[in-house]
Amino acid sequence: MGETVAFLDEYLKSQIDIDHFTMIENKVLDYLIECIDENGYFRAELHEVAAYFNRSAEEIYEYLKLLQGLEPAGIGARHLQECLLLQLRRFEKRHALAEEIVEKHFQSFAEKKWKDVAKALNVKLNEIQEVFDLIQTLDPRPASSFQNEKSAYIVPDVVIKWDGESFTVSIFDETLPKISFNSAYYKRFSSNQDKQVHRFIQENQQDYQWIMRSLEQRKETLTKVSLKIVEKQRDFFVKGPANLRPMTMKEIADELEIHESTVSRAVREKYAQTPFGTFELRSFFSSTIKTTSDENTSSKQVKTMIHQLIAEENKQKPLSDQEIVHLLKEKEGMVVSRRTIAKYRDQLGILSSSKRKRYE
Repeated sequence: MGETVAFLDEYLKSQIDIDHFTMIENKVLDYLIECIDENGYFRAELHEVAAYFNRSAEEIYEYLKLLQGLEPAGIGARHLQECLLLQLRRFEKRHALAEEIVEKHFQSFAEKKWKDVAKALNVKLNEIQEVFDLIQTLDPRPASSFQNEKSAYIVPDVVIKWDGESFTVSIFDETLPKISFNSAYYKRFSSNQDKQVHRFIQENQQDYQWIMRSLEQRKETLTKVSLKIVEKQRDFFVKGPANLRPMTMKEIADELEIHESTVSRAVREKYAQTPFGTFELRSFFSSTIKTTSDENTSSKQVKTMIHQLIAEENKQKPLSDQEIVHLLKEKEGMVVSRRTIAKYRDQLGILSSSKRKRYE
């Protein structure tokens, strides 16, 4: 499929010849399609669907298999194992070993207990490695390229530019609420002799002025906080995200002589357009990691270094978490515990060393 299709359900229905089925059969198929989630998995129990339509579970499964034969490959699977197997069976040149491993030894294979799988199937470890590489080319979320709802677009609240010599920071006013005051209406009724009318007009004028002052103050606070972020994170905006330094909201609040909660409210759900993309303002505030020098570094920098070290490691002898601890201290002066490395590695979606090992 060369282009992104607007809606998954429409695409699936377009592949079914409705004239080939009875009205009730089409209703069953429509219902099953509605049970497919945004990743392409079937999220219902066959026996419950069967009871709803007064059919047998076996008959409902036949309709599900029909959906599983549609594009994209893997659609309608009930779990990851079935999703991968459906895709393998679509190959023009079938891979018998891969199908057998996924169908009968999936748990051990997924946990990288490859020696057990190799022994059970009487094959070499490099053959298991080949199957793993093949599985990596499959799509665990076959419907991920489809749209299930309207896309949400982020409109930046702050625009930060760097021309090579200086920064410009501007607030994108279009994101601020717009209110107006009907002066003609006010003049017309402000001289009204009715006390209730006069009080109503006066109260609304005061409300308008208060709202305008609040909006201006909000804009001013956002501007000041943004300018301070640029001042503190200069290397980020000049050199890139890898140079983010540790910074707390309290630090900004103290320098601006405002309350920390004011900074928190100012950056909440606000985004900045920068030379390196659009970032949530909250992302510029991060925790601190001790270093062997007098300076601090941020958790994001540590994660960047972990990612880099693992990307460059010998895949036949991958780095253990303890070895990463040692390298970070020796090369970067970062003092991080093994437990923290494991936590950050999990957050980055990187497997443990035993599961990263390649046999080739």
